[in-house]
Amino acid sequence: MFKSTYLRIFVWSGIFITLIIIPFSLFLVQRFSDYATVQLGTINRERIEETRERTEFILSKLKGYSLIMYGDQTIQNWMYSNQDDPLQDAAALQTLSKYLSKEPFFEGAYLLNMLREKVIDFNVGLIDFQEFSDHTILEKVKQGAPTLLQYFHHEVGNKSYIGLLLPSSYVRKEQYGYLVVLLNKRAMEQYLIAGDADPDYQVALLDRSGRQVLGAINESIMPEVIQSRSNDKHGALELKTEGEKLYINYIDLDAQGWTIYSLSGMKQFRQQTTTFQQTIVLYSVLLLVILLIVVFWNSHLFFKPFRRLANQVHGKLGVHAVSDYDAILQSVTLLRDHYPLIKTEYLRQWILQGRLGDSTRAALARESRILQHDWIRLSVVKIDGFYDIAEQYDFMSRKLLKYAVGNIAEELLGSESRTIEVVDFGGDHLLLLIGVAEPADDVMEQLIELRRQAKEHVQMNITVAYSAAKHVRDDMRVVYDELCEVTLFKFVSGEDRIYTEQEYERYADLHCQPDDILLDQLIQSIRSGKEEQSLNLLEQLFARLQTMKYSECQFQLRLLFFSFVKSFSKLTSIDSVEGMEQRLRRFTKLEDIHMWMKEEIVRIMSLLGNQKSLNRKGKIVQEVVEYIQYHIHDPALSVDDIADHIALSAKYVRQLFIDHYGYSMSQYILNRRIEMVKELLLHSDLSVADISQQAGFQTKSHFFTAFKKSTGMTPAQYRLEQVQEASG
Repeated sequence: MFKSTYLRIFVWSGIFITLIIIPFSLFLVQRFSDYATVQLGTINRERIEETRERTEFILSKLKGYSLIMYGDQTIQNWMYSNQDDPLQDAAALQTLSKYLSKEPFFEGAYLLNMLREKVIDFNVGLIDFQEFSDHTILEKVKQGAPTLLQYFHHEVGNKSYIGLLLPSSYVRKEQYGYLVVLLNKRAMEQYLIAGDADPDYQVALLDRSGRQVLGAINESIMPEVIQSRSNDKHGALELKTEGEKLYINYIDLDAQGWTIYSLSGMKQFRQQTTTFQQTIVLYSVLLLVILLIVVFWNSHLFFKPFRRLANQVHGKLGVHAVSDYDAILQSVTLLRDHYPLIKTEYLRQWILQGRLGDSTRAALARESRILQHDWIRLSVVKIDGFYDIAEQYDFMSRKLLKYAVGNIAEELLGSESRTIEVVDFGGDHLLLLIGVAEPADDVMEQLIELRRQAKEHVQMNITVAYSAAKHVRDDMRVVYDELCEVTLFKFVSGEDRIYTEQEYERYADLHCQPDDILLDQLIQSIRSGKEEQSLNLLEQLFARLQTMKYSECQFQLRLLFFSFVKSFSKLTSIDSVEGMEQRLRRFTKLEDIHMWMKEEIVRIMSLLGNQKSLNRKGKIVQEVVEYIQYHIHDPALSVDDIADHIALSAKYVRQLFIDHYGYSMSQYILNRRIEMVKELLLHSDLSVADISQQAGFQTKSHFFTAFKKSTGMTPAQYRLEQVQEASG
């Protein structure tokens, strides 16, 4: 069995779609990963920039507020007083408390009076330097080193702060009062760098020494981070530590000398990215499955019918194809090669049935332009001396000779206003169907030229008879039969010319024989091979001729010769009117003609015997089958017609056919018609009545009876069953 195109289309389409979707999905996943990484870097840069702006704003604001606090007159009076004054001490502590209560970032503050060596601790109150626990601040202010107005890291006990010392001085200068502000690190971290709850995102502020001022980053990696950063004020880098990749952004706080570092771990990001990538892949696979289903449905819907068609072609024509496309292509090639046969089959059906049914008319209209004409002339071209040609050439060679005559006819008779179709019925003649525009369009000159060219190019003498213009809906069978009879008139009249349909009545008058039964018995006896009986019948005929006048006897002899020529055209030595006249003029006595007739009968019977030999049986059966094929549409087709065609007795032809096929010729004809009915039921939309007519059944009752006996079901049931099997 050949390969199925619809499955191959599905497979290749599936592979093609898969090769597009899977790489595209992987490309989309990778692009998303790259895009997400870029976006993460952008977000981190925006985050650290926002943190820088927020930090600078808050630190600047707190500096300004501290300066206001330091410049308060009450605080200034206390810091520069050199005498103890309880009221002044209380006022300074109250003022300090008022300022600190307005900012949540302040956790504590010191007021230092260097003249009195007193300290107002916001959390303790007024104490001496000796009692003050924050010796680090005391040492810092006693040194009097130049300082800028910048924050610094400060620790008291186990607690760390961000400190700010006021006033600041660019030169070493002794001051008599100082304000130290301590900022709450936790509050600063929550507001400045802990606003995002992302566990993979860490932010820290480091001073110039690398100490973390705010935030909490793994201290083990910070030296490597600081060493890896560039001298630029801001930037980004990647660092791989402990098998994990970190994205680091940094930006300097110029006013403070600190640096903000942000570390982004990729664990959660990669989990989210992987989840989204898996979603993309999942939906891509789902899309792939949907597309494959759509492709399969489309292939099944639109291409599987071609598979069924190819199976039907493969089963019917037996083509050897590698695929259903190849099977259909071969069937189209066969159809193109057999196009003339199909057209000729429709034309034979038309002529043999007389008139066209609607379905046959529609089919023939697709194959030929002959039905575009309302008027048609019929012409029968009979080949003279067909017996000699049959002896000289085999069956296929004879068909080629007739094909050559048909081509000449098409060249001569075809024109823009005419359409010609040539029909071969397998006998000694061709039928020309000539579509004409007007009934007055005569073709006599072209038919005369046809006779001349057939003689010149094919070396064959032909007898031509043609009809008047007939309407396309007239009974063509009657016209065809009359023209076939008219072509035989040449044997009696001896006139070498074109015969017309109007001469049929004149020809019919010549069939008045003295005893039709006796002549028929003679011909049947010769076909049956009964020599003695044939000679006795010939004696009786010549006995009657002896009682006639000379002129009447001559006329009856011509009729006798003509009957022999008609019945044994392929066997008799008389092949033309001239030959018949020469035979008659050769004899001076009726007895001599009688003796010659005896010899002719013996010779014909001898030839018939040779035809019945084993080496000729196959050719005879082949010719019988060919004749049946050409006349299968004819409801009047009978064994006698076939026997007459090949000039053998019906009994012998029946027996020969049975010996070859094992069943009778009538059964063979019936089987061929049943097979034709099956084909038309399966492969056409014709009605049952039209099919029975095309198959050559004489009556509908006979058709239904024969079909049901052969298949066990009615034609309608058979058609339904075959359609269901084909679709199932």
